[in-house]
Parts: sequence; structure tokens; C-alpha cells
Amino acid sequence: MQAKPTQQFAESLSGLIERVTCFNEENGWAVLKVKAKGHRDLVTLVGSLPSVSAGEWVTAEGSWVQDREFGLQFRAVMLNSTAPTTREGIEKYLGSGMVKGIGPVYAKKLVEKFGEKIFDIIEQESGRLTLPAWRG
Repeated sequence: MQAKPTQQFAESLSGLIERVTCFNEENGWAVLKVKAKGHRDLVTLVGSLPSVSAGEWVTAEGSWVQDREFGLQFRAVMLNSTAPTTREGIEKYLGSGMVKGIGPVYAKKLVEKFGEKIFDIIEQESGRLTLPAWRG
């Protein structure tokens, strides 16, 4: 009699979070739509995180499952997200409502004006973010 392996090797997935479909703040359970490396269409990713926003970069380990109701999903047993570093990710992150007072239109303008340095500007030089300051 041969012993069966007790641990199944997990697959990896990483990409940009395009949309947070569902997030439970009590237990961190999330359903995310991700623009994943090596996939043409958005991928549904299910797992737990302490917090999450569109525009963040996510890395996951888990397996693909076919859900009867929702179709193909990547179910993560390990899931991490990091702040965005690309212009696209930063714009999506800021426009997601993560920062009070910044919506998609203002986020686009901020990224066009300040680029990848926008987080430093918000933290250290927020006075530069008022519209009259941009005209000079």
C-alpha cells in the first residue's frame, strides 16, 4: 500500500487588484478581481486579508477551483497585498475611496501631476495638493 501525500503543492498567482467585489472587515474574507500575470481576462481570487483596496499588488498561493455558482476561482491559502508602485495601480488605489476626498477623476489628475511620488507628497507636502498650488 502506497502512502498518499498529505500536502498538495500550491500554485502561485500575482497581479493588480482591479476591483474588490466583496470584503468582510470582521474576518478579512475577500473576493477580488485581479489582472494576473499570464491571464488575458480578470481572475477571481478568494482569500483572507487584513485590509485590501483596488490598485494594490497581490500575491497568492492556493489552487484553482470550479465553483458551481461563480465559476473558476483561485482560492488562496496564503494572500499578501502591497501598496501600488505603477501609475495605473496608484491611480486605481487613490480613486478607490481609500483616501477621503479623492475620487477617480482627482486621482487621475494627481498621478498625472506628481507621478509615483504622490504618496510622499500626500504624507509630507499635502499643501501642494490644493488646486491653486498647481497653477504656479
